[in-house]
Amino acid sequence: MEASNLQIYWHESQPIYSLCFQSIGKADGGKTRLVTAGGDNKIRVWQLNLDEQNRSKVDTIDFLSSLTQHEQAVNAVRFNSHYDILASAGDDGQLLLWKKNETMAKDFGVDEEEFADFKESWYVWKRLRSAPAAGASEIYDLSWSPDDKYIVTGSMDNSIRVFDVLEGSCVATIADHNHYVQGVVWDPRNEFIISQSADRSVHMHRIIRDSSEAVIDLKLINKITRGEVPCRKAANSTELDYGNVKSSFLFHNETLPSFFRRLDMSPCGNLLCVPAGIFKNCDSSSESGNGNDELANAVYVFTRSYLEKSSNRPMLVIPFLKKPALVISFSPQLYQLTASAKPYAQLPYKLVFAVATSDEVFIYDTEVTKPICIIGNLHYTPVTDLSWGQDGSMLMVSSTDGFCSYISIHEDTLGPRYAGKIKEQELSLSGNAPSLVVTTSTIIDTQPVKTKRSPLEAATKETLDRSGLSSGGFSSPSSTTASVTKGEEKGQSEAKIVKRRIQPTLMLQNKK
Repeated sequence: MEASNLQIYWHESQPIYSLCFQSIGKADGGKTRLVTAGGDNKIRVWQLNLDEQNRSKVDTIDFLSSLTQHEQAVNAVRFNSHYDILASAGDDGQLLLWKKNETMAKDFGVDEEEFADFKESWYVWKRLRSAPAAGASEIYDLSWSPDDKYIVTGSMDNSIRVFDVLEGSCVATIADHNHYVQGVVWDPRNEFIISQSADRSVHMHRIIRDSSEAVIDLKLINKITRGEVPCRKAANSTELDYGNVKSSFLFHNETLPSFFRRLDMSPCGNLLCVPAGIFKNCDSSSESGNGNDELANAVYVFTRSYLEKSSNRPMLVIPFLKKPALVISFSPQLYQLTASAKPYAQLPYKLVFAVATSDEVFIYDTEVTKPICIIGNLHYTPVTDLSWGQDGSMLMVSSTDGFCSYISIHEDTLGPRYAGKIKEQELSLSGNAPSLVVTTSTIIDTQPVKTKRSPLEAATKETLDRSGLSSGGFSSPSSTTASVTKGEEKGQSEAKIVKRRIQPTLMLQNKK
């Protein structure tokens, strides 16, 4: 397993808010195409050329095209399942659907000098907006339906909207959150839409259809704000008192300085993994989460069967993270179980998922609770998005520092792929109450986070500069983890920090 920075200016030193692979793998002749979205209002298409001797290493990068129809920062880019339609959304409130031109064509507004560098061109196939009466609201995240017929978006006006791709219209809107919607995911089984908001809640909506199976509405069936979790035996302790289980808030409130809380569901739809979690340090008399309670950052994993029953009890908690978890992404591949394994998720295969905090990336599977690896020193400012290659061998990471990194995973690291078919009876987990599993990875340094006493409207763009907020809300890698930062003055300008590169560090690799 290797990690490396790709040291080019992807968006002219502007933050990169999202990225996704178009295709990757041997079936595509080894060509690896990547799409990035940035604070310069542009979407750019790249080709990553892999090293001939080491196919897990990026050798060179070719610029292919720039998509310039957005008027403000682009927050999310996602391909459909066939990789022929790209959906993008951002601060201008537009949801644009792009297709690649068969021949070169210069788009309106593209500079002649820039167009000379294009290897291909794209055009806006559909331009989708909500009803004019609703006005345009910044879109923070989007997700395709598994059949590619619909797209759901999460917006700054506390709403989620479902758009019909072919009709080009908004067919359902629900505004049951009390703050910005910062993450959305469409259930792989096409039954639910799940959203996460800065109001410290996760909402599960059932998709309502008419007689022709067309989506016509959404119905809220579960709202997760609190859950029963064990308390720590003492402040800053990694030992838990399972006999002292209390209901407490599970997620950070709006003071979390991040624009995204990108949650994700497993490819089979059995597990929901949620970032921006908090975990109580000790048994405190205050349960509000807004007082003097000391909180540790965490990630929560829920089972589908319990979410359907409106139970908010998580199956797994990954506590004691040094920084808040911001992005979750499941690998699209399933893997065979190890013969001697006793997985905490009772599935006939192994799932792999990545957790990105502001300065580290953790990779886990569903066999053991310890991380497979931890990669630090990736970026100076918060990670914004993760994207797996279709064959599960590469994980791309984007950041507000304007750079991308990648983690390459060798074939033998995760084991053989699962060859069986996913049957409905295999997908349903046990109906019994799952026992809460808490990871005890003591290799993760415990650094509790105190809840801010004076609320900060972290995502209000009218009063705070976006890139300044993102970098100001989190500290840069410390001198103990990034050797190049040793001896640097705290007052160094942001411009200089962005241009400096750091060496990714593989902090731990769990060899099974």
